[in-house]
Amino acid sequence: KDIYQHNLLNINYNGYLLKMKEYAETNDVPIMQDEGIAFLIMLLKVKRPKRILEIGSAIGFSSSVMALNSDALIDTMERDLKMISECKKNHEALGISNRIQLIEGDALETFEKVKDNKYDFIFIDAAKAQYINFFEMYKTVLTEDGIILSDNLYFHDLLFEEVNNRDLRQLVRKVGKYNDFLINHQEFETHIFKIGDGVGVSTRK
Repeated sequence: KDIYQHNLLNINYNGYLLKMKEYAETNDVPIMQDEGIAFLIMLLKVKRPKRILEIGSAIGFSSSVMALNSDALIDTMERDLKMISECKKNHEALGISNRIQLIEGDALETFEKVKDNKYDFIFIDAAKAQYINFFEMYKTVLTEDGIILSDNLYFHDLLFEEVNNRDLRQLVRKVGKYNDFLINHQEFETHIFKIGDGVGVSTRK
């Protein structure tokens, strides 16, 4: 089924990426769903970015996919020490660490390290409660015709269900608030697609 699904979506995962997917599933590491990955690859082929910023590396799965499907230089941010270790290991194993700079620390605290750069593609896939802060902070390093891609905007479809857990309900509300923020943004136009776990594509008006 997995192989059929990958073929259907026209994703060519190599053996190591498949191992990373398996590790993520076994260790409950959230990574982008296959449909989202296929959409991401398509955007990269159309946009052909020269420089990418990713907020939220995890084990380096999406940054690896981006590196293998573009010629871009990639900066990726991660605060979790275990994830940082896995991410470095995976980038090195795939032979792409020369094009990826891993910035260690909370993205709300590491802006200074990239403030002088310009990115034509920014991918937000980190702490959901901070999405608005990430967007507002990092839109300043986006090129005029750049794209901001946000993942998990349907939050496992919980936006459309009754949630009993108080903490989870608060998080769901914050994701919903981010969606409203994107749709009503004065500077950006956003289209939200029911792809994977919900993705938003934002460009300047």
